[in-house]
Amino acid sequence: MAQRSAAEFLDLLEPIRDSVYRYAARMAWGDGQSHDIVQEAVMTAWREFDRYEPNTNFKAWMFRILINSIYRLNKRVARQSGPQLDDVHHDLHSTMEREEAWSSLLDGPERLRELLDDRLVAALDRLGEDERQCLLLRLLEGFSYKDISVMLDIPMGTAMSHVHRARLKLREDLAGLAVEHGLLRESA
Repeated sequence: MAQRSAAEFLDLLEPIRDSVYRYAARMAWGDGQSHDIVQEAVMTAWREFDRYEPNTNFKAWMFRILINSIYRLNKRVARQSGPQLDDVHHDLHSTMEREEAWSSLLDGPERLRELLDDRLVAALDRLGEDERQCLLLRLLEGFSYKDISVMLDIPMGTAMSHVHRARLKLREDLAGLAVEHGLLRESA
């Protein structure tokens, strides 16, 4: 195959540039590391551009390279997080209270936007790496489960499970936030 042009590469890259930066910023462990990740991913993609098959999903191809770059650079950063809280048990009353809070958020989601600030980021950080990665690819970047499975080299059902578990965990965290801030409707 003949060498492809830089203009062709940049034309494909430009529409997804913001998504690439956004995803790298959310997945980088080290402060300020997202620019390094993006730079490495773009340089790798340019070197490998002759291997990209025209008229296929360039965004999925680029994200596969980006994910590999994130993985490599994150391995160099010591992750400082506490133990996962997966084994915390909730009593029935607490669970029902959270379900009511979730319902009230659906009735007035604009009130939640005022509260999210760093707490949503913290809730995302509490997700497992695989859950967070699949959730962000699915919900924020719009990839299909099939695309995610190819990018991460996991079965499609596993990608679906990671997204489902991430949604449940975020739902739990956000419902707790609603209770904390009195968004829960008072019941008699």
